Amino acid sequence: MNSEKMGQFIAESRKLNHMTQKDLAEKLNITDKEVSKWERGLSCPDISLLSSIADILGVSTSELLNGEKNNSYSGDSQVSIYNALQYTDKTVEGKAKSIHNIFAMAFSLLLLLGMIVCTICDLTISGNLTWSLFPISSAIFTWIVFFPVIKFGKKGILSTVIALSVLIVPFLYVMNHLIKSNDLIMPVGIRMSIISIVFLWLVFVLFNKLKAQKLIATAISLLLAIPVCIVINITLSGIIGGPIFDVWDVLVFSIIIFTVISLFAIDFNVRKKKSVSNNS
Repeated sequence: MNSEKMGQFIAESRKLNHMTQKDLAEKLNITDKEVSKWERGLSCPDISLLSSIADILGVSTSELLNGEKNNSYSGDSQVSIYNALQYTDKTVEGKAKSIHNIFAMAFSLLLLLGMIVCTICDLTISGNLTWSLFPISSAIFTWIVFFPVIKFGKKGILSTVIALSVLIVPFLYVMNHLIKSNDLIMPVGIRMSIISIVFLWLVFVLFNKLKAQKLIATAISLLLAIPVCIVINITLSGIIGGPIFDVWDVLVFSIIIFTVISLFAIDFNVRKKKSVSNNS
């Protein structure tokens, strides 16, 4: 489906009906700017408006999707169905993109507002930038890491994982520099970060390899969390002392194992039902 071709067809049909963009917009209860965008191929009409547009312009929905009067496409229902499905995918993708853009803008503005408020309060109270450097640094780090996934959804996950992997150690160094009296940030933070980043990459690769088996990927990720937790406990015990395991660890591991078994059972039942339905 060609959005420019559709837009040109809408413009031609509108002019044949002696209508302006404003006339068409009023009949559809939208703005003439939206009609202008359609005709320039910058966007497509919402799928709910297709039938109304076709009726107003005196064309069929199939002709609207094809972007031309039925001639060579006459009787070609497969082309119309394909264009309809493609159009639906495109409109859904456009709506999802708009939602991601709104969330990304809100996310950015909230962090920026927080940074401004902290800066003003710090300068008013202290006359200098002191404690506000902590939330400002954290906000910048949070924005760089999470903006890709908020803006682009699944397509931004890789960028988020890479940003987190690259920036976590510099961020800890900045925090350590700001909190000069704390000697645990770097030794504890770097070790925990390395372990967490390795686990994050394993989960990322796992879900990419098992795209069609989300339940299995989730179950394996949860199982991997157990040795990761054990390594973290051993590392912390070696640095700050204390027991390696406590009752809470046992409780968490028990919950994880129960959840993993449940996920495998659900996946088995789903596959069994699919197998039965395919055989029948």
